[in-house]
Amino acid sequence: MEILPTVLLFAIFGFGIVVLQCIAAKPLSVGMDCLDDRAVDEAWMVSAPLGLQVRVINEGFPGENTAELDARLDGVLDQSKPEYVVLFVGANDALNEKKFLTITETERHLEGMVRRIKKRGAVAIMVTVHHPDLSRLMARHSPEAYGDTLPLERIARVNDRMRRIAQMEHAPLVPFDNLLRKAGGANVELSTDGVHLTAKGYGILASAVRAQLPKHLRADATILCFGDSLTYGIGVRPPNSLLETGNSYPEQLRALLNK
Repeated sequence: MEILPTVLLFAIFGFGIVVLQCIAAKPLSVGMDCLDDRAVDEAWMVSAPLGLQVRVINEGFPGENTAELDARLDGVLDQSKPEYVVLFVGANDALNEKKFLTITETERHLEGMVRRIKKRGAVAIMVTVHHPDLSRLMARHSPEAYGDTLPLERIARVNDRMRRIAQMEHAPLVPFDNLLRKAGGANVELSTDGVHLTAKGYGILASAVRAQLPKHLRADATILCFGDSLTYGIGVRPPNSLLETGNSYPEQLRALLNK
């Protein structure tokens, strides 16, 4: 009966389903031989150790373009060691005249980030940028700043490169531009200022990202949400706040994954 404490230990820490099946199939004297690797993996997902949850990290920094995000990506990857990285980037490249990049520069940084994420053994999930509400956007930006290339055309170019890179690198793509448009666009119900989102708008994004993740994730998996103010949660979260509100898309994604 020396094996009984081992069986109880595994049952307590989450392997109860498979252990009980083993007990029913064989005498206790046989031990844990019936717990092969596949059974352990399945037991881990079905009955996770107490207290463990899928970890979702919000690494959004307001105002950053893809060059700035690219520059800090490696440090964030070193620290968080994620299995999945959600890239919701490019809005500042296209809409913020202080952070404009040429489409060639944006493409280079997008491609570089995806490839380095893959090299680390993680999955890069790309998110297209939604169209802004032009009337509210232009109330705080000078039309002259955009020159001959209007905001919607700038966004379309970023999304075109994003789709091309996703296809080339076999990266999952969240077509958030289409999803938000079908839901009504960046209107007052879904967007606080024509660009940043309301809790409902971020909820649409969180659900769309969840759909691109595997149905079953290991209980200790880490998902890194990497991006600018749209990842940080401007609109539902005060600037420079260390506290999450529960309404940003990473926090709503966390709730979806751990419910």
